[in-house]
Amino acid sequence: MLVDVHTHVTDPAFDSDRKEIIEQSGCVALINNGYTPQDNEKTIALAKKYSLIKVALGLHPSETKHMSSKDVDNVISFIARHKPFAIGEVGLDGTYENMDQQIAAFKKFIALAIKKDRPIIVHSRKAELLVVDMLEAAGAKKVILHCFSGKLKLAERAEKLGWYFSIPPIIRHSTHFQELVKKISLTRLLTETDAPYLAPEKGTRNEPKNVSVVVGTIAEIKGLDPKEAENAIYMNYQRLFF
Repeated sequence: MLVDVHTHVTDPAFDSDRKEIIEQSGCVALINNGYTPQDNEKTIALAKKYSLIKVALGLHPSETKHMSSKDVDNVISFIARHKPFAIGEVGLDGTYENMDQQIAAFKKFIALAIKKDRPIIVHSRKAELLVVDMLEAAGAKKVILHCFSGKLKLAERAEKLGWYFSIPPIIRHSTHFQELVKKISLTRLLTETDAPYLAPEKGTRNEPKNVSVVVGTIAEIKGLDPKEAENAIYMNYQRLFF
């Protein structure tokens, strides 16, 4: 019952073995997150070939610096027409200087997710507080904070709002994610890989099969049998998406 709620199997890193990577993932669902207009189209095409691929459509905050307001609106219209499983990957990233453009685009994606009643999968690197403030102000309910690196007090605030945290395989060597899992209730945890990034072993290509690493580590931290943790996380996925 493994689920990868945030992956990028459309990435060129998988061009030589994409079929095997998908079929050998061990997952019942891979939510592929589009992050450019072109990647959104690739995600839709891939989902037509593999039933376990679920479509998330979005626009990475780094992309907005190249785009006008009209360009973003065109992406929004495209996503709305295709009725995705989720809205993502979207959000804010403080490592880029175009924050005004990012904020304007993110507001539109939040509104779209609320209007369509779809979960929103959010990137928040070095902009965690602003992301939480914007989502809360808009009244967003179905929220996944992907690879959340903010302070634990901010995570607790998000948990009280009923949002979810997707945990990546770097939990094996990241004290931040280990502490996050200790702090947050099992009922608010999901698993992701962000493949091909965030592998459990530094310097290697990540793959969806590494969701099992995340589940095993969560089970260790929570003092659970791995199957018990796996089932609980799957139920979280069901509760949020269906």
